[in-house]
Amino acid sequence: MKKALLLATTGLALLLAGCSNSSSSSKTSSSDNNKYNTEMTKGNNAVSDKDYAKAADHFESALDVKKTSKAKASEKQANNLVKAKRLMNQRQFSEAKKSLTIAKEQENGNKKMTARAKTLLSQVKVIQTNRNNYKLDIKNAKAMIKAGTNDQARSLLEQVTKSKGIKGKYYSDLYNQANALLQSLPETSTTEKTDTTDTTNNSNNTTDTNSTDTTNDTASSDDQSNNPAAKGHFDVEKKEVNGKEITDEDIAKARQQLTDQGVTTVGAWSDNDIIRAIKNAAADGRTTIKPSDAKIR
Repeated sequence: MKKALLLATTGLALLLAGCSNSSSSSKTSSSDNNKYNTEMTKGNNAVSDKDYAKAADHFESALDVKKTSKAKASEKQANNLVKAKRLMNQRQFSEAKKSLTIAKEQENGNKKMTARAKTLLSQVKVIQTNRNNYKLDIKNAKAMIKAGTNDQARSLLEQVTKSKGIKGKYYSDLYNQANALLQSLPETSTTEKTDTTDTTNNSNNTTDTNSTDTTNDTASSDDQSNNPAAKGHFDVEKKEVNGKEITDEDIAKARQQLTDQGVTTVGAWSDNDIIRAIKNAAADGRTTIKPSDAKIR
């Protein structure tokens, strides 16, 4: 009788202990699930705010609680976006593209981060194209200075230093190079030439007219010497379209449009070419010029 009672008591104790352990395990599992879901939600919210460093921290915390493929993929994707942005700020664009490509192709990743990676990849490609064009312009300007054609070099360097966004973090080094070259150029001698012309006018108006025509022809020929479009045609375009003056700002804007389209020889285009292109584009009802617009119609 006593033995039976002892066995019954022991069995009851074991049963109660099992129930207690099961209850404790259930509570722990529920707590872990809540923490995991909370961290994943915070991570996704940080992604929406484009704070990928913060997002990576939350995804890592979620991964510490539960080793899920979603948490692991999200953490890796966020860290690659953080790395890519840092590399972009350091102007290491080729390396940045590698990290962005990994983030874009991340399996089981966050859709918003995938879309952001695609956007940044496109941005990097544009930046690289612009930088290559600015570098070419600076190289051409140096060649012009070496050849003694300072006015052409000045025009090209002013185009670079006035380009949209040139002072930003992705281009500021090239702005500094172009601006330093620009500042090193001697002042133009426009005043001296004007004084000489006035004296010639007072002495002999007929002679001055003939001299001026000859000078204009020569200057026009020089302007076209590196012309990729006119090929020997020296007519000077009138700076007017649809009754409105074509300003220097319009010319600079048109040059930038060509640069944005990937034209790498913009520095070789004279203002005459650009003016012709603006007119031809306007004739077609466009405000954005194309490389083919510089052709004589």
